[in-house]
Amino acid sequence: MRLSCPSYVELHCHSAYSFLDGVSLPEELAQRAGELGYEALALTDHNSVSGSMELAQAAAGCGVRAIHGAEIDMLAAGADAGARGAGSPRHITLLVRDGRGWSNLCRIITLAHAQTREGSARRVPAEPSVDMQAVIDHAEGLVCLTGCAGRGVHDEPTVRRLLDAFGPQDLYVELQRPYARHDRARNRALAALARRLGCRCVASGDVHAHAHSRAELQDAFVALRHHATLDASEPLRRGNHSHVMSTPQAMVSRFADHPDAVRETLLLGERLTFDLRKDLGYRYPGAEDGSACSRLAELCLRRLDERYGSGAPRRARAVREEARARLEEELRVIERLGLAGFFLLHHDMLELAREVAVEVRGRESVRALLAPGRGRGSSVSSLVCYLTGLSHIDPIASRLALGRFLHEDLRGLPDIDLDFPREVRERLIPRVHERYGRDSAALVAAFPTFRARGAIRELGKVLGLPAGDIERVARGADRYSAGEHGLAAALAGASPDADATAGAAHSTEVAGERWRWLSKLIEQAYGLPRHLSQHPGGMIVSTRPLIDCCPVVPAAMEGRQMVQWDKDSCADAGFLKIDLLGLGMLSAVERAVELIASVRGERIDLSRIPFDDRDTFRAIQSAETVGVFQIESRAQMQSLR
Repeated sequence: MRLSCPSYVELHCHSAYSFLDGVSLPEELAQRAGELGYEALALTDHNSVSGSMELAQAAAGCGVRAIHGAEIDMLAAGADAGARGAGSPRHITLLVRDGRGWSNLCRIITLAHAQTREGSARRVPAEPSVDMQAVIDHAEGLVCLTGCAGRGVHDEPTVRRLLDAFGPQDLYVELQRPYARHDRARNRALAALARRLGCRCVASGDVHAHAHSRAELQDAFVALRHHATLDASEPLRRGNHSHVMSTPQAMVSRFADHPDAVRETLLLGERLTFDLRKDLGYRYPGAEDGSACSRLAELCLRRLDERYGSGAPRRARAVREEARARLEEELRVIERLGLAGFFLLHHDMLELAREVAVEVRGRESVRALLAPGRGRGSSVSSLVCYLTGLSHIDPIASRLALGRFLHEDLRGLPDIDLDFPREVRERLIPRVHERYGRDSAALVAAFPTFRARGAIRELGKVLGLPAGDIERVARGADRYSAGEHGLAAALAGASPDADATAGAAHSTEVAGERWRWLSKLIEQAYGLPRHLSQHPGGMIVSTRPLIDCCPVVPAAMEGRQMVQWDKDSCADAGFLKIDLLGLGMLSAVERAVELIASVRGERIDLSRIPFDDRDTFRAIQSAETVGVFQIESRAQMQSLR
């Protein structure tokens, strides 16, 4: 239920994807904005759009229109790359007006991160920042605000250059009032600057939390980001709750001396109409190939003859006819769903893996008989997957039904997991970048989140708790979940015993209070993203440059790069994710094949191993499965018996 008619639009807001700064998920921000009566809300995380798709999906259900943007660290004119990370960049706020603007924002963020992992020896990435010229070159479709109160662009020469690039319609002088000293004077000076330059002012709240209950966590995150305790970081913290999302009426009152800047939030919000849920123009290679269906059918029919033969006895002929009928059914469903290019792309990926496997193993190696990788999961029920080499299981002989993997009512794309020995996968991923172009191929992102054990260690240091006590409690934290009474009790009871601190009752009371605060902070931080990482093996490939759809940033491992969205956001965007997974057990199998050859002089072809070997089943039934993939845990061994 909305509290009021809209009178203000928030155009500067940070989520938890502004790592260790924002403390609310995009869904929480959207829900709170709807409750407070906002018509629209902009998400402007630090050099990132990682939460943009989450906001787009959540806002639609909350009656709030999502506006997309980012707060960009921009190097001053004339600054060189050596200034990166040295505190010199200023913040500007970029908001997306249309599809071209989204593409340009993604390109700017990509450029900002391009040098953050220069050299394989760099373990901690440098802070992202972009030259002013890069912003100027990608101004089309974007609206520029001059940035936050503390580190915005406030000097006239720089604002004039931005004005020349964006024009008076798309450059705004941003006014904020965090209730700090000289707020009013700064805003008066900025308003005077806008009048001299002939551009407008716009108000913003620089939101970092959706509710007052998260304000303390934001303080803790600031301290953690600066590797300091709460006590030592006091000058760096905000000191009030002005960064918490307020009602539109409260924001009108906050900027009572600049009513035009408040009015501009509504007018500008109406101009920012880009909808991220609509088509981003992404297409995977082969998606629009008119010959894909015939090419896939030709490939499968050729392999059908190889797999099932032609001049065989009656029983074999019956199996062949069953396989042909099954193939015709699958190809019909694939054509109806428009997925022929999808299967051809996976086949191409596997053929590339074959080339890599030869390079890794050598042509004369005893491992040369092994497949480069193995399909896993429901995809092994597909005859098309079997015939194109994506699966090594014959679905006809194994009586596997297709419906779980592929059916006419399928929404989205089917899921094919490809497992590779680690040595093959490590070489394969860079080759995929090369095959499809670094502009068009990248890994999917992942976001490790705060969990109890890590949060205790990090936030415990922020609160200045004894290192030994922190470690003792952290080691036992896996027994509890965040928010459960058991964890709260463990933390609250972790302060020193009164007997051990005789004569220091006050210190004991203070310590106990800090443990109680730790319990509260952990409950709030639990599940929030901690930093950007990479998916174990999910890759996106595209016919157009990915940097027009989502920013692409360097991964920790040299030669790899990733988009800023995780698998869920990629799925919502309609991206095709190809899972190239590394499986240690396949590496172990390859070593076993080599050992057998060296000890017994035999070359083993795993594709010829029968599935009805009695000795194997006898060992499994006896739970002699230590080291056997997926059936070696204690619980599985008990059920096998």
